[in-house]
Amino acid sequence: MLLRKFLGFVLTTLLTGLILNLFFAIMDGYDKLFAALGVLLVGAAPFILLIGLPVSILSDYLTKNLNGKQRYKKAFLIHIIFGLIIGLVLSFFFEHLFLVVITLTAAIVFWILDEILRKKFKGTK
Repeated sequence: MLLRKFLGFVLTTLLTGLILNLFFAIMDGYDKLFAALGVLLVGAAPFILLIGLPVSILSDYLTKNLNGKQRYKKAFLIHIIFGLIIGLVLSFFFEHLFLVVITLTAAIVFWILDEILRKKFKGTK
């Protein structure tokens, strides 16, 4: 499970950085995409590691006895609730409400990747 979670963390960090980078490029017309990507990855990685990874592990623990759509829904809800709470707390400290969008994006990406990796890892055992 830890290998799957760590792989989910790495992929979530990369995809969140790419999604946000493309968003900023489209909205601001920023032409130096890969220069900003490094900054976004360095900024997002600690938060995803220290907050997203434990939330994902907690989600697995809380939904371990559930199956199918019920587990998907509850895991999604756990990721979204914690993403929203963390986004609101961070936006309070950094005074920018856009952080809620960023944390929700990362939470959704982490949930999607975790579900994909769960199926892939389940098939290899």
